[in-house]
Amino acid sequence: MNRLSDSTVGLLARYVCSLKSSDIPGKTKKHAGMCVLDTLAAAVAGLHAPSVVAAREASMTLFGNGEIPLWFDGRRTTTAGAIFANSSAAAVLDMDDGHSEARGHPAAAVVPAVLNLAVEIGASADDVLSAIAIGYEVGIRIKAARGDHGQKGWNGQSGVWTGFCVAAATGWLLKASQDQIANSIALAAVYSPNLVATSYTKELGADVKEGIPLSAVVGYSSMILARLGHAGFTDTLDHPPFYDAALILRGLGEEEMKINGNYFKPYATCRHFHAALSALETMMADHNINASDITAIKVHIYDYALRLSNKTRPENLTDIQYSIPYCMAIVAILGADPLMPIDDSLLGRPELVALAEKVEIIPDPEYSAKYPRIALNRVEVVTAGETYSSPTMRPPCDPDAPMSMEQLERKFRTASREVLHARQQEDLLHAFTCLLNGEIAPLLETIAKPARIDA
Repeated sequence: MNRLSDSTVGLLARYVCSLKSSDIPGKTKKHAGMCVLDTLAAAVAGLHAPSVVAAREASMTLFGNGEIPLWFDGRRTTTAGAIFANSSAAAVLDMDDGHSEARGHPAAAVVPAVLNLAVEIGASADDVLSAIAIGYEVGIRIKAARGDHGQKGWNGQSGVWTGFCVAAATGWLLKASQDQIANSIALAAVYSPNLVATSYTKELGADVKEGIPLSAVVGYSSMILARLGHAGFTDTLDHPPFYDAALILRGLGEEEMKINGNYFKPYATCRHFHAALSALETMMADHNINASDITAIKVHIYDYALRLSNKTRPENLTDIQYSIPYCMAIVAILGADPLMPIDDSLLGRPELVALAEKVEIIPDPEYSAKYPRIALNRVEVVTAGETYSSPTMRPPCDPDAPMSMEQLERKFRTASREVLHARQQEDLLHAFTCLLNGEIAPLLETIAKPARIDA
């Protein structure tokens, strides 16, 4: 009996090795392509954030010079360095996609890893899209089956599990063996940041963004180590209450691939209150409500959302991303466009602070009981003369009503408007179309060029 082959990591690796690009439906590859565009939109928008500038500089110091581009920068580093820097840009503004089943954000790790490795090995468009779908499949299954083993908050973070996505995706691209892919998954389980602080800190987000950038590097590094003979713990996924192995494997290869169940964000904020933002946006328009007439806004939501910082006087962009009151004030006074993406112009504005302090967050027991299976919000807007109430709502652009290609292209244009000039935007969208049509070179060339705004 081969312990590695018969373990959960071994069975996952067998599945990965068995897949050919032709086995993955065209619909799934197209969706993987949409994940690429959404990730690039997030990375462009986050390009000049101080933590991302720091990550690019650090990548050159930590990983050295190489041939792999730092997106929209013009410089090049190693594959690992580019994964770290480009993942940092994709994650920083909370614009990146997510998956409710895994309660986290796969694209900010998987897409940079796959695109950067594609430059190194000359992978085809078809293989790139397939590898992204495979990375989602493995990582989401593992994360969805992860228990909390008695440590509050241990199961809720993205950092650890995105390394699994990258190990599987890059292993498939590199045509690694079953044992090598199994060991890379096992190594990622140990080497990825364990994020113990997220079990007790009162802050969410910050520059670490749940460890996604470094976890992406770890997933890739684990694959390289495994190819060179480094071994992990064979049984790493076979111990409840840490992981439910049966759940990881349930329906593997038989169900629609997990990537088809992700979501793209219409607002560059924490998704917990996207339904509330959408409800407020609709009510303001439908009832012609003037922000100056609002005396209170009541957000009914599940109790997990009380863990967000929810500052009414945010000090930085991360504070805004995780503040229900401040984001509701932005939508009420300025509309939704400033949330795609947020920027420093939103900080320190007295009118936003004044309205944010009129926002009440009310935990709803029914909504709390249904979370995380369903994320429900309801909003009441109170004026001197009337109270307006929304129905109970789910977040917009969830898998049941996904963002369309046209909406995604509009998101890209809106998110990148302050970083790319119009010609660069159109060049990238053209290159994206080429990717969907089987040609990857234009996209890789476009994202390697430095971004600039014409004077």
